[in-house]
Amino acid sequence: MHSKPTFFQIEQGRRDAKRLARQENIPLHEAQDQVALAMGFKNWSLLVKGCANIHPAKVISASPTKPTIRYYLHGDQDEADPTRYYCKECDVFSNPAHFAQPHRVDHGERALSAIERFQRSPENFGSRIHRPKDAPNILSAAIAQTLAARVAKDAARSSFHRWLEQQKGRASPVGDLAYDVMHDDRFPSDTPSLASAKRYLVSRHASSEALKALTEAWQEFETSR
Repeated sequence: MHSKPTFFQIEQGRRDAKRLARQENIPLHEAQDQVALAMGFKNWSLLVKGCANIHPAKVISASPTKPTIRYYLHGDQDEADPTRYYCKECDVFSNPAHFAQPHRVDHGERALSAIERFQRSPENFGSRIHRPKDAPNILSAAIAQTLAARVAKDAARSSFHRWLEQQKGRASPVGDLAYDVMHDDRFPSDTPSLASAKRYLVSRHASSEALKALTEAWQEFETSR
């Protein structure tokens, strides 16, 4: 007779199945059944039916009829197992050593961006999910460093970069340039001259139209000063 799987084991199984489906290019239900077989169950349905308990960190009763789900951001500590933390990129709860390994996106940047998106969520979103305001997060130091770097970068922005930001809504080549520049984190926001800004665009293989728009924007900026 199989021992009953815990809610945490099933959640980990869901993540394993998602990764397997992507890696093997197979339907998710097939991947779930394979994971269930590896755990000693005939199929995924029987595995889920055998769940031993409800994960205390996942469901918090806001009312008898409307429970809310514990929502985890990148780096959040698992409420059921304080030795594990959630990695959004890998979609797993892992030990602290996991966050010392290189990932596609800087941990501090990913965690801070996740917090900002969560804070901007619609009010009704909060009626369905729950995350404590003081939720422990293993990346708190990295988040603080990322925030400080953002503040320093903003303080160092050139007058031209600030002026260009105000042109994003224009229906013109300058407006298009402004939109692209403001969505390019690598653009030298502290650029002191037209020449340095142009060198960057050339290095990014910008079109001749973009280079022309940059020159036009700089001339307009100089005139407005």
